Amino acid sequence: MAYDAKYVLGMGWTLVVLGSLSIILGIAADAAFGSMAAFAIFHYMSAPIWSGIFVVITGVLGICSGKKPTSKGLIVSFMILGIFTILSAVCCFSLAIVGTFADGRYCGYGGDCRAAIIALHVVNVLLSLAEIVMGFTAAIMSCCGLAAPSTNVAPTVVYTQGPNMPAGQGAYIIMQTGVPGQGVPYTVSAAGGMPQ
Repeated sequence: MAYDAKYVLGMGWTLVVLGSLSIILGIAADAAFGSMAAFAIFHYMSAPIWSGIFVVITGVLGICSGKKPTSKGLIVSFMILGIFTILSAVCCFSLAIVGTFADGRYCGYGGDCRAAIIALHVVNVLLSLAEIVMGFTAAIMSCCGLAAPSTNVAPTVVYTQGPNMPAGQGAYIIMQTGVPGQGVPYTVSAAGGMPQ
């Protein structure tokens, strides 16, 4: 798995969508259960909201990194926030699992809100699982991008005659590094053949 800018860009947009869904559903659930005076302590912890914020920020960095795939700083930032996304999504997943069994025992206005609470917790579980997988993928792809060489071009050596020099007097050796415009000139004397 290499650091391909096209895939990183797509992963960034996917993370933004997943994080936005988590934030929107978390706010909607808190507002709905707050208005019903439901006993939903694990919803009131708002794990989808703060987890979704990490996921959206990671997605934005993925988009930026996909647009500038040679920026090591963006790759490192994407990797670090990918790890934070994993941690926050695991917390959200754990709270949603516990909330599925613990929340909804009491609804303040006499209605049955247990089915809605369980449904929203299950949606949080599924979103969290997707975010965990995407966080691992982001961290792994970033590590591969940092470990892989920036170019697959083999270095080349070009020998050229110096300006206004008779044959056999001296020459320049220009060693190309694989990056255009970054040659290293050496002057070689004809007598010793050593760099000066």
